[in-house]
Amino acid sequence: MKGFTLIELSVVIVIIGLIIGGVLVGRDLIASAGIRAQVSQIEKYNATVHTFRTKYGGLPGDLTRADASGFGLYAITYAPYLANPGYGDNNDIINSRNASSTNLAGEPFMFWRQLSDAQIIDGAYGSLLNTAAECGTGGTAENFFPASKIGKGYVEANTAGNGVNYFLIVNLTSLGGCGAGGGAHSTNANALTAQEAYAIDSKIDNGLPGSGTVFAINGAANLNLYASWTTVSAVAGCVASSAYALTQTTQSCSLRFKFQ
Repeated sequence: MKGFTLIELSVVIVIIGLIIGGVLVGRDLIASAGIRAQVSQIEKYNATVHTFRTKYGGLPGDLTRADASGFGLYAITYAPYLANPGYGDNNDIINSRNASSTNLAGEPFMFWRQLSDAQIIDGAYGSLLNTAAECGTGGTAENFFPASKIGKGYVEANTAGNGVNYFLIVNLTSLGGCGAGGGAHSTNANALTAQEAYAIDSKIDNGLPGSGTVFAINGAANLNLYASWTTVSAVAGCVASSAYALTQTTQSCSLRFKFQ
């Protein structure tokens, strides 16, 4: 029985190496394309907010009921909430129903609905809003928020309680009910690996998780509490020694992006 010659074995090894190399290169190209698409999505939404503000004189979701109705956009329909913060109060902040919580109710939902009504974003969001609380019951996350272009999680808009507005990439696994006063809590998980978070941060900002316009947050913690947005050292698997933990491969990061 004739075996393979050294030359034949060498050829086979070279072919296998080329195949493996091609697979790895292809995977890297796909990952890089996802990063670029995600950066472009955030940049596009920032431009969209400027367009909306120029046309309608305020931020989407934050317009008063009278202004929103006058422009033919979604407006809060439950009168008792008109006096509550976070329900179209025109304070230039995309905030939820009270000043100390990021409860998913009110303007974070109306933000995407009014952008959809204005037809200046792709997709349609918020048609299933619970108009007695302006929150997201009766549907899943994709009914209310656009999916991230990196293919993991969704993009929200909210404030961090400091008068600054942010986009967030976080994995919303479920939406809670609309409680008294419109408090809807969500079940969250982290959407990104440390490598993905670092790559996005580096292209938009400074590549550091705890400073600048892009900030690492713990999406698996209670996003209804502002503390989980600011304690970068507590984002296990995402941050190590004030830098992204690039050796970690689990989905342990979520990100927030300051409005530009």
